[in-house]
Amino acid sequence: MYKYTKQLKNELLNCGGMPLFEIAVVNIAGDKSGIKEYISCDIFFRGNSIVAQRDPVSKKEQRSKFIANTRMVVDNCYGLDHHLQELHSEILNDIQCGDLFTLGED
Repeated sequence: MYKYTKQLKNELLNCGGMPLFEIAVVNIAGDKSGIKEYISCDIFFRGNSIVAQRDPVSKKEQRSKFIANTRMVVDNCYGLDHHLQELHSEILNDIQCGDLFTLGED
C-alpha cells in the first residue's frame, strides 16, 4: 500500500498547482459573527493517509494543542482525483458539524 501512496504523492506534487483547498465560510462565533472568511487546507500525504491540515472549525479544536486536520486512509482502488474529492467532502462535513463557521458562497 505504501508504494501506491507514494505514487499518489508524486502525482499530487507534479500536478503543477499548489496542493491546497480554500473554502469560503461565514464566521458564526463570538464578536466576529457574520464575517466572511476562508479556511485554508494544506494537502499532503502522511504514511498511508491523505491529510488536510486546516484551521480549527470548532471550539474543541481551538482549545486543542494539536493542529486541526482531516485525514483519510488511501484506498488503492481509487486515483488521486477521487481521494481529493472525498477529502474535500470530509472537510465540508467537519465545517458543518463544527460550531465556529457555516459554509459560505463563493
